[in-house]
Amino acid sequence: MNDNLDPLRQAMSDLAEHGGSTDMYERSLNKSRQTQRRARLATGAAAAAVVFAIGGVAAVAGANRPHPSTAVATQPPAPSVAVTSPAPSVAPTSPTPSTKPPSSAPPSSTKATGRYPDCPSAKTLEKLADLPDGWSFPSSSIECWRTWATAAPMRPGVGDGIYLFHYKASTGWQYHSQGSAYDCKDLGITTGNPPFCSMEK
Repeated sequence: MNDNLDPLRQAMSDLAEHGGSTDMYERSLNKSRQTQRRARLATGAAAAAVVFAIGGVAAVAGANRPHPSTAVATQPPAPSVAVTSPAPSVAPTSPTPSTKPPSSAPPSSTKATGRYPDCPSAKTLEKLADLPDGWSFPSSSIECWRTWATAAPMRPGVGDGIYLFHYKASTGWQYHSQGSAYDCKDLGITTGNPPFCSMEK
């Protein structure tokens, strides 16, 4: 405070030297006080402006600060359920009747096994016997026994002879002979009951 009054004292001293009055001193003192008051107000206003500026910067910085995202609870999707359609029912089907014509193969007394061959057909025996023109073997006349086969020909004239055929694994069915009565022993047959030859008792 004393430092600020030095100019005032200097002014008063100058006035005294020039014959100034006491009123001038009071006016100078009031003016000095007003100047000091204005200086204080200006200093306070500047300080307040600085405080407001700092507060505004802090507020802006706080507003621009990223906020932590709030976790949102999500429910897992419901499991999908596959819709299955029932399997179509299949109606039982009856077996289709065979349209194949009945076989014309002759009846055989010897079935195909590991030991004996199948009974040959009439056409096969006709080729083996080399029948004359107009002759044939009816399928009903063919009889088989083990490896032997007989066939009675159908011919224009009257006759009672039969054709005899024999089977061998190396050659197949072959023509053997023609006759009306055979001895089984002559044919090498010693066992069984063949229908085309007689066994000695």
